Amino acid sequence: MHDGPYTFVAADALTMKVREAGRVVKVAVMVATGVNADGYREVLGIHTATTESSAGWLSFFRDLTARGLSGVAMVTSDAHAGLVEAIGATLPNASWQRCRTHYAANLMSVTPKSQ
Repeated sequence: MHDGPYTFVAADALTMKVREAGRVVKVAVMVATGVNADGYREVLGIHTATTESSAGWLSFFRDLTARGLSGVAMVTSDAHAGLVEAIGATLPNASWQRCRTHYAANLMSVTPKSQ
């Protein structure tokens, strides 16, 4: 991570299959990207956990702040409760906004196809 501040941060996770101890298991890969002072996006960190849990997100954001993540004004993400809690616990001055892409996808999943 370069020197901040990173005014805007986006966080998300995806599930991937990996080989572990001779078998294939699913893991959550958590990714945070930030917009640097020059306006460019950078990957701030990647973290893996057995599931996308509150503890996993809290550990990830604690690591990011320990490595110097600062000056964050807004974080966008999906509405995973553990993620939102981790943001509040580690970046108390940052506001949170639900990612528009996730919002639209969630809305489309409950909207009848005829509409």
